[in-house]
Amino acid sequence: MVDAMNTHNPALITLKEMGYELGIYPPEFDEEVEVPQTEVGHWWAKKHLHEFVAGDPLSLLGIISIWEHRGDNWINENDVDISDQLLSETYGDE
Repeated sequence: MVDAMNTHNPALITLKEMGYELGIYPPEFDEEVEVPQTEVGHWWAKKHLHEFVAGDPLSLLGIISIWEHRGDNWINENDVDISDQLLSETYGDE
């Protein structure tokens, strides 16, 4: 499975099945600037008193998964920086 357009609808279906209300915040409109056809705005999901916003449905599912797993205090200053570790393992300590 790869992050691609064909994963967006299954992500939205999954969020619906999880009980989230879904929608799109359209992009800011400026008559002087043409908005690319691919730019739809930001996707949002709401459930109870929580609202989540992301640039695409897969990212939306991802941030909701983080919150559902870690809760409101999803940032922990004691977390190991796995991203840094993987970058170092792959590219060295440059």
